[in-house]
Amino acid sequence: MSHLCSRMIKDTKEEPTSPPPPLSALPGGFLKQLVRETEKETKLKEPEVKEEKAPSKLSDNLVQQFLLPDQTPPILEAEMALRNELLVNGERGRHSNQSDMKTSSPRRILSPDLKSPPQGETPGPQKQDLTSGKLKQKQEVTSELLKRGQIARSGKEKVPNDAKKPRMDEKKDNQKEGKNEGVIEPRQEPEGKPADTAIAEHETKEVRDVWYEVGTVWYVHKEGYCLATQLKPDEGTPDLPAGLVRLRMETDGTLHDVMEHDIQKINPSELDLCEDLSDLQSVNECSVLYTLTSRAKASLPLTHAGPNLLNFWPPLNQQGKTPLSRRGDSVWDAPPALAALVRRVYISMVGTRRDQSVCAVGRSGTGKTTSCQAFTHTLLKQAGTAGDSVSVERIQAVFTILRSFGCVSSHHSDASSRFAMVFSLDFNHAGLVCAGHLQTMMLEKWRVCQKMEGESNFLIFSQMLAGLSTEMKTELQMNQLPEANSFGIVAPTKVEEKQRASVAFTKLLVAMETLGISANEQRAIWHVLAGIFHLGAAGSCKVGRRAFVSFDRAQVASSVLGCDGEELQTAVFKHHLRQLLQKATGGARERHAATDVEEGPRLTATQCVDGMASGLYEELFTAVVSLINRALSSQQLTLASVMVVDTPGFRNPRHSGEERAATWSELCHNYLQERLLDHFYTHTFTHTLDRYTQERVPVDFEPPESSPAEVVSAIDKPALQVRGAEGDPRGLLWVLDEEMVTPGSTEHVVLERVCQYYGSTVRQCEQPLQCEVSHLMGSDPVRYDLTGWFSLVQNNPSALNAISLLQNSSVGAVKALFGPRASVPPLCRGLGGVEGGSQRSLQRSGIVRKTFSGGMAAIRRHSHCISVKLQADALMNVIRRAKPVFLQCVGAKTESSGGGFDIPALRVQLHSTHILPALQLYRTGFPEHMPLSDFRCRFQALSPLVMKRYGSVFSTPDERKAVEELLVELDLDKKSIFLGASRMFTKRGVLKYLEQERDKLVSGWLVQLQASCMGHLARQQYRKMKVQQMAVRCIQNNIRALRGVAKWSWWKLLCRLRPLLDVNMDDQRLRAKEDEIIALRRRLEKSERERNELRQSTDILETKVTAISSELSDERFRGEAVSQALDIERGERLRLTRENKELQVESQQLSITETMALQLECCQTEVEFVRRRVKQTEERLEAERQTRLELDAKVASLQAQLEQSKKSTTELKRQVRRVTSDLQDARVLTDSLQGRAHELDRKQRRFDSELTQALEEADRERELKDKAIHESTVLRSEIYSLKRTLQVHSAHQQKEELCAQIRDLSVPFDLASDSLPDLKKQLRLLETQTNERGEEITKLTTQIQQAQQVHLRFEMEMERMKQIHLKELEDKEEELEDVHKSSQRRLFSIETMKWKQALSFCQVGHRDFDVEKRLRRDLKRTHALLVDAQLLLSTIDHPGHSQAPGSNEHIEHLHCQLEESEARRAEVESVQKTLSMELENTQIELENICKLKSLLDEQVGQLQHEKSDLLKRLEEDQEDLNELMKKHKALIAQSSSDISQIRELQTELEEVKKERHRLQEEVRTYSLFLESSTVGRSIVSMQEARVCDLENKLEFQRGQVKRFEVLVLRLRDSVVRLGEELEQCAQTEARERENSQYYQQRLQDMRLEVEDLVQREQDSSRRCMELVTHTHLYTHALHTHARRQTHTLHRDNKIAAKDTQSVVEAVVNLA
Repeated sequence: MSHLCSRMIKDTKEEPTSPPPPLSALPGGFLKQLVRETEKETKLKEPEVKEEKAPSKLSDNLVQQFLLPDQTPPILEAEMALRNELLVNGERGRHSNQSDMKTSSPRRILSPDLKSPPQGETPGPQKQDLTSGKLKQKQEVTSELLKRGQIARSGKEKVPNDAKKPRMDEKKDNQKEGKNEGVIEPRQEPEGKPADTAIAEHETKEVRDVWYEVGTVWYVHKEGYCLATQLKPDEGTPDLPAGLVRLRMETDGTLHDVMEHDIQKINPSELDLCEDLSDLQSVNECSVLYTLTSRAKASLPLTHAGPNLLNFWPPLNQQGKTPLSRRGDSVWDAPPALAALVRRVYISMVGTRRDQSVCAVGRSGTGKTTSCQAFTHTLLKQAGTAGDSVSVERIQAVFTILRSFGCVSSHHSDASSRFAMVFSLDFNHAGLVCAGHLQTMMLEKWRVCQKMEGESNFLIFSQMLAGLSTEMKTELQMNQLPEANSFGIVAPTKVEEKQRASVAFTKLLVAMETLGISANEQRAIWHVLAGIFHLGAAGSCKVGRRAFVSFDRAQVASSVLGCDGEELQTAVFKHHLRQLLQKATGGARERHAATDVEEGPRLTATQCVDGMASGLYEELFTAVVSLINRALSSQQLTLASVMVVDTPGFRNPRHSGEERAATWSELCHNYLQERLLDHFYTHTFTHTLDRYTQERVPVDFEPPESSPAEVVSAIDKPALQVRGAEGDPRGLLWVLDEEMVTPGSTEHVVLERVCQYYGSTVRQCEQPLQCEVSHLMGSDPVRYDLTGWFSLVQNNPSALNAISLLQNSSVGAVKALFGPRASVPPLCRGLGGVEGGSQRSLQRSGIVRKTFSGGMAAIRRHSHCISVKLQADALMNVIRRAKPVFLQCVGAKTESSGGGFDIPALRVQLHSTHILPALQLYRTGFPEHMPLSDFRCRFQALSPLVMKRYGSVFSTPDERKAVEELLVELDLDKKSIFLGASRMFTKRGVLKYLEQERDKLVSGWLVQLQASCMGHLARQQYRKMKVQQMAVRCIQNNIRALRGVAKWSWWKLLCRLRPLLDVNMDDQRLRAKEDEIIALRRRLEKSERERNELRQSTDILETKVTAISSELSDERFRGEAVSQALDIERGERLRLTRENKELQVESQQLSITETMALQLECCQTEVEFVRRRVKQTEERLEAERQTRLELDAKVASLQAQLEQSKKSTTELKRQVRRVTSDLQDARVLTDSLQGRAHELDRKQRRFDSELTQALEEADRERELKDKAIHESTVLRSEIYSLKRTLQVHSAHQQKEELCAQIRDLSVPFDLASDSLPDLKKQLRLLETQTNERGEEITKLTTQIQQAQQVHLRFEMEMERMKQIHLKELEDKEEELEDVHKSSQRRLFSIETMKWKQALSFCQVGHRDFDVEKRLRRDLKRTHALLVDAQLLLSTIDHPGHSQAPGSNEHIEHLHCQLEESEARRAEVESVQKTLSMELENTQIELENICKLKSLLDEQVGQLQHEKSDLLKRLEEDQEDLNELMKKHKALIAQSSSDISQIRELQTELEEVKKERHRLQEEVRTYSLFLESSTVGRSIVSMQEARVCDLENKLEFQRGQVKRFEVLVLRLRDSVVRLGEELEQCAQTEARERENSQYYQQRLQDMRLEVEDLVQREQDSSRRCMELVTHTHLYTHALHTHARRQTHTLHRDNKIAAKDTQSVVEAVVNLA
């Protein structure tokens, strides 16, 4: 090693100019340098090498070996072998841990000169798996090739190489390492991967150009992207220029030098089918495109893009899950991605009670409508429906009808939407779908009469022509179809098309029947469609007067529509007659409509017919939408809604390969798509970043520079003022609206103005009347042709006359369908679904109405241009308050040649929708957030300490402090959460983890709750069974007792007398019921009186509302008149400005001619001075020219530098963007790794804590076990000792006994029985018996004592229960007395009234006092019976006082007592029956009370509904008041501005006066001077002319001042008028508040009454139950006493019979 180090020092001294390369910091770098040094030494020792072999190609992770085995010094060889062994053994363990990452590929040494045999090539960017065991040749570039410049460094030349470099299997390579001893040496990478394969060494020359592989990347080019391997130069190889990178293409193996910004990182192969694009490690354009195409090839078209969903259309390899066409008839089963989105939207809607919206955006033909339909069906299946108004079949029927009436066939699909819709599903409080509502707007009505190339008319026409029945064709006169049709409506000719159209028409009929559209309504629809068809067949004259071409077809059309031919002719062509009639006979509305249609030039015959057809179809489509809403409506109360927004897609003729320019309808639909994209940009970036800024959340993210707002403002930006200056920028729609009413204006003026205002967004094309709009942030520009736009956007009187033609139709079905629409004037034509019956639909319709009736919208809403903007505004206002979710539909047109995808089109769509920046913000930011209080309340269950501390409802804790403590307890990663000012922000996935933990905890609690509930129910069932068993026994006993007393005479007498007693009881009960009915009738009359008052108040309010609405309509008409006046004034102003300019030019010419003669003399005198000055100026001009040339050169150089700096800045911005994206990806990856590490640390801590607890428990158990063992040993020893002592003691006793017996036996005794041993033996036996008896006596005494204690305890309990019972009886008696007194007072008051009426309905009062009285009477009767039973028992107990037991009198007496007991038993049974009947009556009365309660609840509900309506009206009035206040403030501001202008004019007037005085003084001085001097008259005339001009200006300023004063007076009058209106509104608001307070008070009173009723009902039921239980107890006691008495009587009877029999026998014996 010292020798090598010294040689290295010498080399460095000999070559100072080229310092040695520094030691590599990577593992194996020092070994590599040692190899190179030993190579140099061997070359110095042996300069002549005979056999030179080309160096073989190195395998993965190996450095090329330049030494032969016999040339390696032994020290170096040993050192290298040792390092090889250590590195291989040390890196194998790390390789197993890092094999999952796969972020970089192993190095590979390359030299780009030598060729190797090519292998098979595979097209497309596919990831190549390289096989092991194959060696590859190394390529070398010599110095001669370097000198000749043949190395491909420009990125254009290609050097052939292996087409595919197979990668080697790591396991096989590790096994081969042991075989390559002394031949290879491993080279270590940063990942620490071991060497793979071995290479044979060859005699080599010095390598001049060696490259190694770094990893696989994406190479981005113009046509798409491809897979490539990045190469880096080895040490000693010259580097590429800055900014260039060398790549080897995986497709053909060629080498290219490309720019560094043209490569992008690649993701691991496990993420090729990633379900969410935010889960990718590197989020770049190529990775996203590759993931989307891979999922599309795997039949997975839906992919999550953060919170949104991305649909890849069309899906490849269509199976059963997808429909056969873009809008087929089979329902699309929900894929997992769509089901997950539906579940997330539904949970968010139910949890937050906030409306949700799903917006589909994308190009036309990308499956937006199919996605919306699939989303709606999946939502219905998951949520369920309530009622019959909404079901899956009905929703399918809705989409079928909309497909027929609103779609056309185009290049993109068979059914392309031509209208925008908002389909809302309303959910009730149970989370079920209860109603639906459809709103449509921006219908492309001109599609009916103007057919485009490659597209059809609406599908309903072809379906109707193919599927109508013969009877209907005869009725519609469509048996013989004409050959030509000006609208392009032609019946299908091919057999397949006919079959398809007829099947679609059959499905349409089934769908109409499903939605409840009647046969007459369907007949009316077919009549209108047939009328449009016949109008197209009638045609129009191109030249001459305006008339139909075919008069017969026009007559057929008029007969189908239900009108006369002349009426149809007048409605289509003769508009001026109708306008004159409206002006002469109509009101303000008719006059306004007549003035509306006068705008614009005279219409041609074709335009008139087209307008009538479009108007008819527009009204028909609106009627169909109203029928759909009628079928889906419901009156249930709703909680929230889910709105599905489907709009026509973005259209560009270039997408379908057409060379034409786009039209007006395509501009409208593209504008709507731009508005939706602007909404996406605002929601995703603007609102999110504003929330971060407001909450002080540190997020390093810059939003995209370009946004759709530029194009949106270029189309719809309004003027700042009504009378704005000409230079103020306006949008295309406003400019088109202004120029359309300007006389003499054309589309060319519109184009020039728009290009002047928005030159960066709208560019004028070379073709006439064509411009290019930079849609989608400039990525997809569209060329528009403005030819004929004035004729499309002007108001067409024929279209306005269509509704009156339908409403006055002689066909009953048509008039019934369109007649109700006459009472409601439309807000805007083409707007459907404004009507509604439910609460949510009314709110949505109210939003649309406010959009069309506020501000400038109320004035210009009838303009077709402005209505486009207003309809888009209405759609955005409807969905603005909802939480949006976007379905971004991407169209992937497959290439015809290779079957791949159109990558440039996909790239444009990704760029236009800002998917990549949105994903980056979603990954780097905190997308999930919720308020601090909600976070604490939702997740405090995960921490028992926090829940115990802050879980009280009666205290208001510090939410921030509580959340901080909760976060400490949850132990979350600090980088994944942020505590804002009022909200809690988390990274993606954190809330999901917390929800899962919470669900686990709550599920355990629910299991425990279910177990406790089941146990409680089981116990209740057991008690119920015990009660039932007791009741069965009681019934059996009662039946036995009844059978015993059924034949008693007094019982029969009681049964006969009892019905007579019940009559009086029924009379009393009837009187009580009548009293209660009278009271209830009073209450009913009172409630009806209040209800009538409420109805009168509501009628008054409705009349006020109608009056206010009429006033508002009048104000709107006034505003429209003002707008017309403003338009006229604007046209006059433009005309006057032009005339003014012309007059100014003429006046300047005249002034010039007059002054020329005057100035001629002065000019002649000044010519000499001018000549001198000319010479001076020429000299100066020469100098300035030279300086100008110098400056021009400097400017050119500076411009070149500026261009270069712009290019460099754009390049730097691109690099910065790429670096920031890579940095964000790395940051996200590090955050995920840190989160995983934090999770592992937390699991490790948990495991350590559990392990310590287990160890502590084990130690504790071990100690307890040792202690127990010790105690058991001690106890065993004691037991053993006690047993020994016990055995010894027993042995001693036996010994003593045996000794005593021996002594007794040893004593001599006689053989008598009373000898001493026998006596002793008996004595011992007696002693043992006495001992046993003593033990038994002690046991019995203990048992007796325990029984005495139990008896004493039971006696005390009985005494306590008796006291409680007595107390309850006293309370009940007091209550009964109070009830008796109150009933007496009520009877007295009722008797004084003296009127009775028949029962109108049966309702029960508070308590049944008659039942209580009867029960009390029965209780007294039972007491008397018990007293009789006690007397009978006393007579039985004292038989001495009665007759002899065996006498006949005694037997008769016993028989009488037996009959009496049976009679009493029968009486008790009858009492029980009556009690059961009364119990049934009380139950019936309780049911009546419940019915009354339900009626009261319904009344309360109605009152609440009326209250909500009143509150809603109050809110609307408040909003109107706010609008009036805004108008008032605007007028005040305008007046203040006018006053400021007046003041400025006054100051100017003062200045002019001062100037006048000064000029007069100058005139005086000049006049004196002229008088004293000899100056010519020309100067004087000039001054006089100047004075005249100043006087004219002064007069003009005075006129302006007077005009402004008049304007100020008018504004003051309007301000005073507005103040009065505000006072009136305030008064009405106060009255409404008083009414609402009154209704609230009434509602509270009703609630209190209902509560009182419920409480009384509960009290009565409780008391009834108590009385029933008491009666059961008393009857049971009576039955027991009676049964005992009967038993004693039977026993006495038997004894007496025996006595009599014995007496008879004795008498017989005596005889």
